[in-house]
Amino acid sequence: MRKILSLFFVLFLFTSCDKDGSIFKGEEQLPPATTTGANTVGCLVDGRVFLPHQSGINPSVNCFYQIEGGEQYFVLNFADLRKEKNEMVVVMLRKVEVKEGEVYKLNKTFSIAPELTGAIGVYSTADSQLYYTNEIVKGELKITRLDLSKSIIAGTFWFDAVSDKGAKVQIREGRFDWNY
Repeated sequence: MRKILSLFFVLFLFTSCDKDGSIFKGEEQLPPATTTGANTVGCLVDGRVFLPHQSGINPSVNCFYQIEGGEQYFVLNFADLRKEKNEMVVVMLRKVEVKEGEVYKLNKTFSIAPELTGAIGVYSTADSQLYYTNEIVKGELKITRLDLSKSIIAGTFWFDAVSDKGAKVQIREGRFDWNY
């Protein structure tokens, strides 16, 4: 009997995987890491697939790259805005030269002050708890494509973040491919 149960368990594991070996199905699967302007984004939050979901008229993704006053800015924020969820992930480069192939350290703490220069990662929960990167708790953002003529920006990211209360969150396998 034990052999039959073991065989059943192994068969279940193999049949529940996608072609690429992912155990995630349907909406619970991260988008592929592409660079074509596919307008996709997602990551893992503490091992759980996190994808944007719109609610009402509020957009679930805001992604832009701009040059203003000679300074470069890149912001990607995406949220699950469904009532029971209302979570958000933010990756930002502020007053930093943005280049294809470059890896940026996400090691700044969020500040609305205009003098903030650098890269930051933020996670917000449904109960408005904010988690930030800082000089100790950090991550990376890699720009895999920046095509100014086609307005495409794509990349990958990961970061750890901490709340004011000391709680930590892990953001992993982040990827985006956006036509801004």
